[in-house]
Amino acid sequence: MSLTPTLPQWASGQAHPDVVVNANFKALQHMAVYANNPDTTDLLTWGYLGGRWGGFAVAAGTLTLTASATNYIVVARATGVVSTSTATTNWDNADAYARVYRVTTGTVGVTAVEDHRAGDGGIFPAGAVSAGGGVTAIPIACSDETTALTAGTAKVTFRMPFAMTLTAVRSSLTTAQTSGSILTVDINEGGTSILSTKLTIDNTERTSTTAATAAVISDAALADDAEMTIDIDQVGDGTAKGLKVYLIGVPA
Repeated sequence: MSLTPTLPQWASGQAHPDVVVNANFKALQHMAVYANNPDTTDLLTWGYLGGRWGGFAVAAGTLTLTASATNYIVVARATGVVSTSTATTNWDNADAYARVYRVTTGTVGVTAVEDHRAGDGGIFPAGAVSAGGGVTAIPIACSDETTALTAGTAKVTFRMPFAMTLTAVRSSLTTAQTSGSILTVDINEGGTSILSTKLTIDNTERTSTTAATAAVISDAALADDAEMTIDIDQVGDGTAKGLKVYLIGVPA
């Protein structure tokens, strides 16, 4: 028996092949984020698909391309925002931006397209796997599992095992807090916060991925052997327990 995963197959004479095709598209939809959307692309308007990437919920949208030029489309690693420019400044800044497409235009429309999403500097680096290939997650336990969390600085101190270009951060609890001020967590490199909007976990929730306000990374380039500290800036009713923080990114 083969253990190789196989997508559902469209059998000859099948009554509803659309069901199989749509199921396969659903299984692969995570790979379509930032892909060109032909339904919203026209002349110098470039449409792209939404999805999730780097912990961000990406809304589908459009960009305006520059005529008779090479347009470099990139994604900001700290925010997930997509943009285009005729300059290569962001395209060549792998620490802060991930490559998506290089699009050549004529006077009225697109003449050539290079897809750089999977490759060096892309949103899915060379050797990508379904989890976002090349992406590494470092989990950090910031408390034990049974002691109620309290506010304070440097709840845990550790050193980076390698340089990393950070693409996302998240946190989780073993026990959610019930009420009070929103649990707020900060991450510091060398004593300076790497977040312009701190990590939060909403009351009754156990993960920051559902937070009403998402964390925003202000310093994505973490140096090898950098001293990292994690602060708990704010707690609620004192019932939260078992804090973990996760650094997610690409080894630099």
